[in-house]
Amino acid sequence: MADSGPGVPDAPSASSSWASSSWASSSWASSSWASEAAEQYRLLPDAGEVNGTVNFSVVVAPRREVSFHWSYEAGKPVGGGAGLHPEAQLSLRADAHDAGEILAKQVRPEVAFMRGRLKATGQGDLLLAFLRSTTERRFDEWRETVGSLAQLDLTA
Repeated sequence: MADSGPGVPDAPSASSSWASSSWASSSWASSSWASEAAEQYRLLPDAGEVNGTVNFSVVVAPRREVSFHWSYEAGKPVGGGAGLHPEAQLSLRADAHDAGEILAKQVRPEVAFMRGRLKATGQGDLLLAFLRSTTERRFDEWRETVGSLAQLDLTA
């Protein structure tokens, strides 16, 4: 098994429950999940001193995505909403499988980004501030909450 960093496996072995996990399919990613996930922006950790809006999209099928966004002012998360924000400075995208792995702590966001599994377009400083913030305990709390909204099996 490859390692994504200290204590965080990158890819579970074939004998693990990963293949049968609820997050291995796209059925969990719905517009209602995105709406509820958007409301969790207050749980996100601070991201340096950046300002801007981040769109996060989960690709569930060709030409079908569920999305939500959040904003930072002076690095503090200050708002969120369902759907894409038309003036976002950063857009993040992952397919449902990869997004599920990120939420289930099977892969760290910065590793997913470096491997091309979490795609980003937009302001580099906002991206770097977000990725740095994902090492904070509050980010783990955010992804546990967002994952539980989808009723993902986060024990896999």
